[in-house]
Amino acid sequence: RHANHSCGHPSYVPGLASWARCMRPTLGTPVRILSSPTRVVGVSAGLNPDELVVTQAAQGVAVYNVVSRARITTWSLPAEVRLSHAAIAHASSRCYLAVRDRSSLFGWGEAQAEVSGGGGLAFEAPILVVLQSPALRDAVAAVGVDGSASIIRCSATMPAAQKPAATGAVSSAAATASDDQLAMWAALLPLPTGLPPHHPLALLALLRSRAGALSLSVRALAPQLSGSGGGKAPLASVVFFSPLTMPLPPPPPPASTGA
Repeated sequence: RHANHSCGHPSYVPGLASWARCMRPTLGTPVRILSSPTRVVGVSAGLNPDELVVTQAAQGVAVYNVVSRARITTWSLPAEVRLSHAAIAHASSRCYLAVRDRSSLFGWGEAQAEVSGGGGLAFEAPILVVLQSPALRDAVAAVGVDGSASIIRCSATMPAAQKPAATGAVSSAAATASDDQLAMWAALLPLPTGLPPHHPLALLALLRSRAGALSLSVRALAPQLSGSGGGKAPLASVVFFSPLTMPLPPPPPPASTGA
């Protein structure tokens, strides 16, 4: 045994098992940050550490400090504006983005006092999720339920009622799913650097057919920067490579509980 009893553990012994014991997470006591009279659509990370962005279907968007539980700021929206997704805070552009009625993406600046919730970019397919990654710099990826993806530059003044392919988008890709498939989930996966083919990012999408078969679509992305700003250069476009689709095995049947 070590005399210093590392990690405060009285029976510390060198080795992986002891290290694992020391690294066990400890959960604190839950605290209530908000009691809402309307449905909470979602919660996402804020622009600064210890901040949460809370989206409510009929009451707008608010930013809370998770330590003090204080509400930092709030943006109320007109009653006819229904938010369908969790608003996101985009650190690079210092903007917030929200989805209205599952089909329109609009934004506003962090210092903006009022948000109308109108205008924005209109999508043909309902929006599944809006994703962000440092590799996309000043843009986000809006993924539709049909598996399509558009790379949208974040802005507090998005053009009103325009399709992403026409304006506001730096790049877009056709649907990876066929007519009888729907995208159920999507995520951006950072890829290891230094490994061929040297693409920094991949778009993953879980697809489900009408018959219930599941498959995973993996599409490499290659962001192209503009200008000579080096690490701070804005995004010019994104190259979408052909997707690799892998069928997934069906889930195992539930275990029998009979005697």
